[in-house]
Amino acid sequence: MPPQIETARDLLLERLGALLTAEETLVRRVLPQLVRQIEDEELKRVVAAHLEESRGHVGNLQRAFLALGEEPAGKPSPGLDGLVAERESKAPDVWPGIRAGFDCAAAMGTEHYEINAYEAAIRLADALGAEEVGGLLRATLEQEVAALGKLGEQADRLATLAVEQPTAAL
Repeated sequence: MPPQIETARDLLLERLGALLTAEETLVRRVLPQLVRQIEDEELKRVVAAHLEESRGHVGNLQRAFLALGEEPAGKPSPGLDGLVAERESKAPDVWPGIRAGFDCAAAMGTEHYEINAYEAAIRLADALGAEEVGGLLRATLEQEVAALGKLGEQADRLATLAVEQPTAAL
């Protein structure tokens, strides 16, 4: 089969499509489910706030497609799928007293994935001279980096709490 992605523009569109699918999956399923499952109120507030931001990320990606003269179209996002599957497979094994820290770490993994994907897409947009697209992606990247920082603060707090927790075996 001949290559489907032949140009830098094709690659950018593919990356935008994977990001669109990832953000839509996060908004429709992953983040709402996580907000419902998290019992730690501070972490719940951070994740819920990022859910609202992520709705705007979907809009930014849709506008990026339109700026390139293309209709928004999602593409497979196996990286996110893997992160979600990993959390879902391990969560039942995590003792409830440290579950919030586990969930926070999973959310941080997703943010790292998104940051990497946005940085790569920005570099392609810049190389192609797609300034509007680069601007939209940079605005989203700033929010992703800020979300990771907030999650990192929560992770520090939750790690301290986890160390202080008695284990189920005691």
